[in-house]
Amino acid sequence: MRTLVYSPFFPKKCGRAWDLKNTATLGIGSNVGDSKKIFERLWLWFAKHRAFSLLTSSPLYLNPPFGYHNQAHFYNATLSFKTALSALELFSLIFYLERRWGRTRKRAFKNAPRTLDIDVIFFNRLVSRQAHRMLPHPEWSRRESVLVPLILGHLAWREA
Repeated sequence: MRTLVYSPFFPKKCGRAWDLKNTATLGIGSNVGDSKKIFERLWLWFAKHRAFSLLTSSPLYLNPPFGYHNQAHFYNATLSFKTALSALELFSLIFYLERRWGRTRKRAFKNAPRTLDIDVIFFNRLVSRQAHRMLPHPEWSRRESVLVPLILGHLAWREA
């Protein structure tokens, strides 16, 4: 089952527009706990933080898991924003946010269920290949869970 889900924060645009130098897009996913509430709290965290502006989100996309199939469907979405953070600072922040919402860095197995998964999809036009910090994300163009929210989010804001 693949379904688009709309909520008060997905899709949404934050009107705050500070002149920040970097642009980033994140892919977010969850299939443990109240995923919609986790995403809404994450959106609010970014919207209130002074290092981010022009925050936009896609609709939520409910879709089957890939890799390990014996688990709940995933909610996925994308968040795009301007930021004062560097790429390295953003990666560090992402690891903190995942832990804050209950994710452990050590997974039981590959593609295991999780409360919050955050991937940096794009950071400016940076291309970098370092262990655990690849930009753009190496699988983004092959993952329906990224492509559908990315396209729908872009279309929603282009038409607005």
